[in-house]
Amino acid sequence: MQNSSHFKIILPCHFGLESVAKRELINLGYQINSVVDGEVTVIGNFSDVIKLNLCLRTCERVMIEIGEFKATTFEELYQNTKSLKFEDFVGINDIFIIKKANQDKFSTLHSSTSIQSIVKKAIVDRLMAIYNTNYLPEKNNKYVFRVKFYKNNCSIRLDTTGESLHKRGYRKTAGIAPIEETLASAIIYLTPYKRGRIILDPFCGSGTFLIEAAMMAANIYPGINRNFYCEDWIQFKKNEWNEQREYYKKIIDYEYIESNEIKLYGYDYDSNMIDICLKNAKIAKVDNLIHFEHKEINKVFNKEKYGFIITNPPYGERISDIDVVNNAYNGLNKLYKSLDSWSMYVISSNEKIKKYLGRESKNRKLYNGMIKTYLYSYIGKYKN
Repeated sequence: MQNSSHFKIILPCHFGLESVAKRELINLGYQINSVVDGEVTVIGNFSDVIKLNLCLRTCERVMIEIGEFKATTFEELYQNTKSLKFEDFVGINDIFIIKKANQDKFSTLHSSTSIQSIVKKAIVDRLMAIYNTNYLPEKNNKYVFRVKFYKNNCSIRLDTTGESLHKRGYRKTAGIAPIEETLASAIIYLTPYKRGRIILDPFCGSGTFLIEAAMMAANIYPGINRNFYCEDWIQFKKNEWNEQREYYKKIIDYEYIESNEIKLYGYDYDSNMIDICLKNAKIAKVDNLIHFEHKEINKVFNKEKYGFIITNPPYGERISDIDVVNNAYNGLNKLYKSLDSWSMYVISSNEKIKKYLGRESKNRKLYNGMIKTYLYSYIGKYKN
């Protein structure tokens, strides 16, 4: 496959936030090819793979689709997989693994381990025939494939990312059940937040909401300081990774960062978490833009007329003491009532939240890791 070739690029995202990922991709200059549950697809080339890995805030990884076909038997799976041009990527000496196989309830084939084994065998047989060899040493570059079945349609994807894109690199330490960085960014995208507006997080934990907002405000793209599976692949032009990284570093708004304009406020009852927040923000190079403070919810306030509370309060995994949880939600209710023009966005698995906060404007089901949660939105009279 030549560097100029175009192919499907599949971008997994959190279920329920496909529209957010779609909007982010459009803002990055892409036309949307398709949207299904938990995935958005665009058409691009290897340069786009680099750009998307470096820039995406709301998606989990960047995958190249090798091929898609129908398979209701393991023989169909083997033969159709074997027909795909894996040699466009995998050389005779390269490492390749089948990391994951997912199937929906409508697919005939259900055994993940069997699917992985058959796909691996098909690739081995294909490559040995192409390279006219009886042995593949698998010792050079690493290529990781993922398989997904949807209603008996099998899609084989090449993972270019490695560790999920929510691993920005700045969060060296976190509390219990922290919110994923990609989910935090997606929730911010669901609000009318823009640079210059106030965000207050009274249960800031490791500071994820505020750090993600600060990175957006300063035009810091989240992948510029981490590594990816595909950086050494021969399919990419020499030095293009460095060139794109340098470009995105140059467009960071350093003047804004150095202005020390504080519009982001984080509080937590646990002083240890505030220490973690400060370290994380410093690694992300946005510590000048965020005020973190050790403070109980009942002592949090803000004098600004307009702003947003965006928070991930304790809901059982983080604090087991029911009295403390009750105090937290009652304190949040009191805080929000004192900010009568503000909007509030609360992600929680506590289904009794209406008891504390009243009827929300709307909610949507989301998953924070494996925890089912809801994003509750309370819309105030925010300034346009």
